Amino acid sequence: MAFCIEFKLLQMNGTKALYMYGDCSENLEGLFELDLEKLISGETLFDTDIREVVRVIRSCISDTEHQHKANRAFSKIYKHYKETKEYLLEGGYYA
Repeated sequence: MAFCIEFKLLQMNGTKALYMYGDCSENLEGLFELDLEKLISGETLFDTDIREVVRVIRSCISDTEHQHKANRAFSKIYKHYKETKEYLLEGGYYA
């Protein structure tokens, strides 16, 4: 089974980023918020529940019960942020 998620940075507010996300076959109707600066600086501990790190505001259609797809997008964004200290503007997760 193929797994395809797309995401796009919607806006920044200080160190917080708001992303739209969804399946590649859907519109980007989901929204989640991240503050990676707090995570990397240690202000947010690494053992913090993922739902507090990836704060889903509105789930995409196919991610209603859990936030697996938002978490997959987070993993790509986090890796990029660790390397560049910048949020990824857009991208996807494909498996």
